[in-house]
Amino acid sequence: MNIKNRITLFSTVWLLIILLVTNSGIYLLFQKNLHDNALKGTETRMESLTEAVKTSTETKMNMTQLLRAYLPGDSMIRIITGDNRVAATSSRITDDDSVQEIKPTYRPNQYSEVKTLNGMVYTVSQHPVIWTDGDVVSLQLIEKESSIPNTLQILRIVLIIATLLILIPSYMGGRFLSRLILVPISNLTKTMEENQRRGTYKRITINKKSSDELNKMARTFNHMMDLLENNYKKQEQFVSDASHELRTPLTVIESYAKMLKRWGSSRPEILEEAVEAIHSESIRMKELTQQMLILARDESQVDLQLEQSDLVEMAKNAAKNMNKAYDRDIQVHSNLVEIHVECDSLKIKQVLIILLDNAIKYSSAAINVELTKQGNSVRFSVTDYGIGITKENLDKVYDRFFRVDQARSRDTGGAGLGLSIAKQIVSAHQGKLYLESEEGKGTTVTLEIPVKQS
Repeated sequence: MNIKNRITLFSTVWLLIILLVTNSGIYLLFQKNLHDNALKGTETRMESLTEAVKTSTETKMNMTQLLRAYLPGDSMIRIITGDNRVAATSSRITDDDSVQEIKPTYRPNQYSEVKTLNGMVYTVSQHPVIWTDGDVVSLQLIEKESSIPNTLQILRIVLIIATLLILIPSYMGGRFLSRLILVPISNLTKTMEENQRRGTYKRITINKKSSDELNKMARTFNHMMDLLENNYKKQEQFVSDASHELRTPLTVIESYAKMLKRWGSSRPEILEEAVEAIHSESIRMKELTQQMLILARDESQVDLQLEQSDLVEMAKNAAKNMNKAYDRDIQVHSNLVEIHVECDSLKIKQVLIILLDNAIKYSSAAINVELTKQGNSVRFSVTDYGIGITKENLDKVYDRFFRVDQARSRDTGGAGLGLSIAKQIVSAHQGKLYLESEEGKGTTVTLEIPVKQS
């Protein structure tokens, strides 16, 4: 059973249950009211009859004529003695044997009840009186309430018709409501099937005036399509750039391998040059492959080995090593002697090396490194005074394989993956990476990570 039929069936059955309970309550309450009113009328007439019998006993009137005179229509009066015997009776109930099923029972006190026999309603009221012979008897009045079954029958018909008149529009409304609810879901399903079949990223048309849950679902789907399309485009660009980057070292290796094959054994200088070139390009290709594998994982897959580390000491050691390797002036400043944070020291050191390496590549002046601890975060800034970055390229520096200076890319080295890797590591530490730059004046890259004391 599909959801539309389930919604219709559930709403209709639930309304039917509510109507049945409500109608049953109305019917029983109305029935009780009719019985109470009928019994009250019988008791009122019984009191009048009792007073008349009392008066007639005192005046020696003819009791049979008196009972006949006070006998209402469709009723019966019986005088019941103490041994449950009928001493006298008078009846205007005709063609009804059901009343004979009401057994004569002597009762020494006042009593009244409603009896239903063979679908007919009777009201019974009894009062004790003194009979003509001086004995105490029970005066019984039985009235046939013909109007009550007829009224209840009309009420049942009315309630049944009302129930049907409510259920039919309710069923149609349930069908309309289920269709209204499921149309966006159906459109979503068709769009997903079409995207799967055609390999497209089609969106759902959204009613901008609506803000319900279905509209929110459509917006979420469209946002997911945007993310998938962007990721697919990035993947395509990544594969294209990776193949382009790997093509150069592979071409160099292939060319020198052919030279070795042709002249390597006879010309030592070619042998040495080819081996050196192949070795250099192999190392570069290995590093590029490792960087690409790192970027193939998202932040949630980065395995962090957290430990308490001193960022000041880490920065000084990194600056010292880079100074020795490149003979560059790198100054480290900190507002504290020690700044301890919980982090993966090896990965944070990798980020520092990436930032310092970029500063060295694109500047020739001194490099300033500044560490500050403010509140619950630590900031690590690397400032160079080199070529800087144009405004239109500021948003591209984190893109994979992007280089600020394409003309100098081969001279400076690198594949344009450093900042992408750095941003991934920083994000895994729940931190942020900021970049400020002015063309021709220099660049400042700031790493900010939260302090997590153990």
